[in-house]
Amino acid sequence: MNERDSSRQHSRRKYLAAVGAVGATAVGSTGVIAGRGRDDEQTDVEGTLYSPPSGAPAPGALYPRVTRLKHGSGTGGEKQLLATFEYYPSMSGGSEPYFPVYRSTDGGESWSKFSEIHDTSGKDWGLRYQPTLFELPHAVGSWPAGTVLAAGNSIPILDDPEDVPEGEIGKLGETSIDLYASTDCGESWEFVSTVVTGGKAVPYDGNSPVWEPELGLDDDGNLVCYFADERMGSDDDYNQLVAYKASADGGQTWGDEQLVAAVPDETTRPGMPTVTPLPNGTYMMSYEVIGPDYLYGEVHVKTSPDGRDWGDPTDVGTLVSTADGRRFINGPYVTWTRAGGKDGTILVSGKQLVDGNRDLAEGNGEVVLANSNLDGSGDWEAVDAPLSFETESELGGRAFVGWTTPLLPSRHGDELLQLTSTAADAELCEINYGVASLRLND
Repeated sequence: MNERDSSRQHSRRKYLAAVGAVGATAVGSTGVIAGRGRDDEQTDVEGTLYSPPSGAPAPGALYPRVTRLKHGSGTGGEKQLLATFEYYPSMSGGSEPYFPVYRSTDGGESWSKFSEIHDTSGKDWGLRYQPTLFELPHAVGSWPAGTVLAAGNSIPILDDPEDVPEGEIGKLGETSIDLYASTDCGESWEFVSTVVTGGKAVPYDGNSPVWEPELGLDDDGNLVCYFADERMGSDDDYNQLVAYKASADGGQTWGDEQLVAAVPDETTRPGMPTVTPLPNGTYMMSYEVIGPDYLYGEVHVKTSPDGRDWGDPTDVGTLVSTADGRRFINGPYVTWTRAGGKDGTILVSGKQLVDGNRDLAEGNGEVVLANSNLDGSGDWEAVDAPLSFETESELGGRAFVGWTTPLLPSRHGDELLQLTSTAADAELCEINYGVASLRLND
């Protein structure tokens, strides 16, 4: 562990002591960190997947996503994982941005650069924001089981004076959620299709972008892309909504857009959807709800019997909250693990943990929230997270810290991997990860 890492953990411990949070971490020189509140013999692994070089464009790196390769040939068993993230060094000097792909062959305890996903759509815009990964568990369309799919936001820089209005040159242009596929475990990638396109990549202010793709399969085996949509603006009284498109041919073509969470009040902004299948055959979606009635980012969940029917879109679902009112705001991620009882446990992570006044709460940057009720009802419980990090408010408003915190349980449910963007220095973020034994009440 280098001097900067040691300083960051020391600062973290001071903050925990100040707010009275339990379980400060003990840091060893090897970078293996003693489990927070776990038995002495239990250890967690925390490390840095990627750290940007000095002078890289801010914010450096953020928005990580991860998937396990377990269905294709040559995947190396359950311990081979792929991860990707927004990679800002590729956005400098007029170069075309791309998504790097990192691989782990030991269940997430160590990582190395593996491949790159470049824009081969013919638009030559580059792949800039919000990548996601998904491995097909069975054949879908022309893709065999084990095909790895990636989706992300392709966005150009406006640089042609003949076509760009005065004052807009150099700014971000259109948004395009594009789909890519790999049939060799993520080593090479090919463009498949454009799922949906939107306007300028700027939120609010009358723009109409599309954001934040999430891939999954519905109950009929169709490929589904969930996303946030700002295109239904003043004419329809929506600020932003969560929607999806489905494909019966593995993403070659896409059906009509369907709404999931959409409130026509001009202020409410559901966004950043993630979806997990549950063992009872249903599906759960998590998303943030930005707006004055939702602490500007409270995390909610909804369930669906088939991955397509999410009920009344104006119903924003169930607030994820503990008995004492602690809840996550912004950047949620939902997953399910078989650990914790006969129905397993739903786990939700988020950017910051707050109380009902939006003040930082005990466990901020230290816990995930767990629920054994497969509909998300009842009180959620705070459990130790694999990764400890200083969050946005602790760092004086570092907005890109914790911008998505994906979770990946081991196949047997006994361990949990978490990734997120953490502060590398005063300006840049790096991608850190943690792997820990998962202790849940049975």
